Amino acid sequence: MSGVNGVLAGVWHRCGKWFYEGVNTLQLSTRQRQIVLQLLNAEGVVTSKQLAEAVAVSIRTVKYDLADIREWLALHHSKLESAPRKGVWIEASVEDRMALREKIDEQLADNYLAPNERIIRMILILAQTSDYTTQQQLQARVNVSQTTVNNDLKKLAAFLHQVNVKLTSKNYYGYKLTGTELDIRRLLERIIAQQLNRKTLMAELVDCLNALVEPKRALVLTSEPTFDHAFNTILKAAIQLGKQDQKMPDPSALITTMIRLAIGIVRQGINQPVNSYHRVVEQGDSTTFTGQLILKALAFYNLPVWADDFAYYLGADSQKLTVAQNHNFVAMTHRIILAVGALVDHDFSHDSQLQENLYLHLSQSLGKENQLLQYSPFTQDIKHEYPQLFAAIEKTVHKELAAYRPILNDAFVAFIALHFMVSLNRDSQLKTVRVAYICATGIGITNLIQQRVASAIPNIELVGFASIDDARALIAREHPELVISVFPLKHLDVQVIEVQPLPNATDIAAIRRAVAKRLQVPLEQLKAEPPVVPIKPKPDLEKQTQQTILTMFSLYSELKRQLPTKIDPYYADAFMMHVFLAAQRIMFGKQYQGKPNHDDAKLAGTVERIFTDHGLAINRAEVHAILEYLNLGHAVSQKGDVTTGSRN
Repeated sequence: MSGVNGVLAGVWHRCGKWFYEGVNTLQLSTRQRQIVLQLLNAEGVVTSKQLAEAVAVSIRTVKYDLADIREWLALHHSKLESAPRKGVWIEASVEDRMALREKIDEQLADNYLAPNERIIRMILILAQTSDYTTQQQLQARVNVSQTTVNNDLKKLAAFLHQVNVKLTSKNYYGYKLTGTELDIRRLLERIIAQQLNRKTLMAELVDCLNALVEPKRALVLTSEPTFDHAFNTILKAAIQLGKQDQKMPDPSALITTMIRLAIGIVRQGINQPVNSYHRVVEQGDSTTFTGQLILKALAFYNLPVWADDFAYYLGADSQKLTVAQNHNFVAMTHRIILAVGALVDHDFSHDSQLQENLYLHLSQSLGKENQLLQYSPFTQDIKHEYPQLFAAIEKTVHKELAAYRPILNDAFVAFIALHFMVSLNRDSQLKTVRVAYICATGIGITNLIQQRVASAIPNIELVGFASIDDARALIAREHPELVISVFPLKHLDVQVIEVQPLPNATDIAAIRRAVAKRLQVPLEQLKAEPPVVPIKPKPDLEKQTQQTILTMFSLYSELKRQLPTKIDPYYADAFMMHVFLAAQRIMFGKQYQGKPNHDDAKLAGTVERIFTDHGLAINRAEVHAILEYLNLGHAVSQKGDVTTGSRN
């Protein structure tokens, strides 16, 4: 029944969207947009498993999303292709891919916003006025219930407290942002910079500036018209100045100025200058490209050129941020390396190359008079792949580099993380853990253990196999750092990890923790996964046969372990034989053929995944035959005869 309900839910999920949104206005969710961008950025085929891990949902959910994405792509003259045992990909030309990215950006103004997006939208709304904004006005702008807005406002207040800005409330009036103007503008810089890092806009923006060509449509930077109009106006002015043979700054520096200028125009427009109302008297910087751009943009909006605001646009605010020149970057770098190492439990202090590279990065990034916001297209990937490392660096830099808070965004942390990742990779390539494998005979099943562990965990050096009788002799002779055994071994001076004859996920996890601890690297660094490679004939018949038998037995063991209903002991041998023969039929292209069935979708997915992990693509008819064993039961009559029947 649950399988039918799942199918109905999927049908309602798709049909409901069409009914309410209409054929020509099919909108993708935030997660679906992320999936489309993953596919657009991929160089080749992407599996459903990879997509599921990237957006942190189940494979089943991804398949529902792909159905919507397929329909959405068809509306935009593109196609989602798929192939069994390979994955999915978008079939589109370079021009069509660019158009799809534009469509993704256009949909950022969806009626429904994710929680983080709602909070960002609220900040942008509040930053456009010096007056109070009522809760009802906020509720209408973000299109959620009163209860949701109340919860969001609590989260917003807590977040603002961390950046020296306060959410002030007043009965019958509403809410407003309070704090120094520089702190509010720095907050807006951080938000807009993060939007650039998440979206596909950065590459398009740099291309426009380098080619001096205006984008085909207005860029959607924040989904707030006031900010977006100001930014697009400034972009147009920058391109016009560039065409006049003006020497344009580096794109990163120019984009930083453009973001600050857009924020300043909005804030000056509501009479919120940086500090005083003193006009610029000597405009020595006005002859430069940046100076002319600032004057041109302010003139377009008929805004005065205040001295403190002009300095802010140039990146030299009232605090100047020139404290960098007084810092000892060598000592600062050393402190950061030690602090990050302590937080992730890894010794980075021995890596002189990390010390040198990070010193150069910090001195170049922080030693400039005009501080620049940093942009990184891989920020989200690093946060997802190395969460512990990213969090450790973020905590450390906010403590050690507190004076540079305006530029300490996620991209800044991501660039520093790259240096540590290179160090980790260098360590992982140089270091290995010497491992001995112990089983009943020292051959056979131990070979399978070794294959599984080696494919799932890098940096393992095999020192030898041994039987239970020869284990101590092998350990005394080879001095392994870790022993993996199917039997308990006591009174040894080396760590022993006892595993099942066929190591399961729990066993692999225990070995991973032991290896990571021995190598002193974060657990997430050991992330190798076994490739899904179909079994192919090998010239060595003996090895081929052994591999096939081990694969069959591994399939049988995993099915027994992962299927929720235990196989009746009376049918255990028959079930094992069935699995062996099913694997043989798949290897030789002779699977059962039959009509689609109504098996439980979750159970069927489990069987498919187990076979896929072993490099075998099983069809639904074979899956159905395997699942039938879950329904078989037996009873013994008073005469001792065995009768069979369904458990249902």
